Amino acid sequence: MTEQDRATRKLPKGPHNLSRDEVAGTQRARLIDAVLENTGERGYVATTIGHITATAGVSRTSFYEQFSDKQDAFLAAYREITTEFIAQGVAAGAEAATPLDAVTACCDFLVDYVHRRPTAVRAVLLEIYALGDAGLEARENTLRAGEAVFDRTAKWVRATDPALPSPPPFTARTVVAATIELITQAIWNGTEDAYGQAREAVRYTWLLGLFGHRSVDA
Repeated sequence: MTEQDRATRKLPKGPHNLSRDEVAGTQRARLIDAVLENTGERGYVATTIGHITATAGVSRTSFYEQFSDKQDAFLAAYREITTEFIAQGVAAGAEAATPLDAVTACCDFLVDYVHRRPTAVRAVLLEIYALGDAGLEARENTLRAGEAVFDRTAKWVRATDPALPSPPPFTARTVVAATIELITQAIWNGTEDAYGQAREAVRYTWLLGLFGHRSVDA
């Protein structure tokens, strides 16, 4: 999150007309951003509640009004950003006229989002493992949500071309896992070329999964 973004979420100084719920909502949003920023930069283990509250500009009391501990905060941040990301990606694809256009739109959205928020995405992709079983369960839920998007897109493809065979078992998991690996590499390299290559590779992977080898070059 940039300084400008953080400033827009600060509460006004002095008396204000915000309700208690509005104040709590603003503080929670800032804490979520701070969790992702710190875990993405420092790693989950090295991040403390003090780091999070200092970045968010809220008190420890306010933190504990929202979350029971650091793990609870990270899981909340993980669920929020992944849910937001998938919903926005689906919305981008839904505006497309054809499945091919939808794949391109979703892939563009994916890479652009990662490019804008590499620290937050790094936290989501890499630091979730530090939570052990709780992290693996959260990651599994996200993978299944991504697979559901693939499955819905595959049904759309076959509605437009009934002769096209269905993808073989585990194709959705393979495509989603490959997508995660490709964007992780883009973040790791951090260059414009890396993001451009990830954009093409992710699109190729989704087309291969949806259409098979016959339409990858479409």
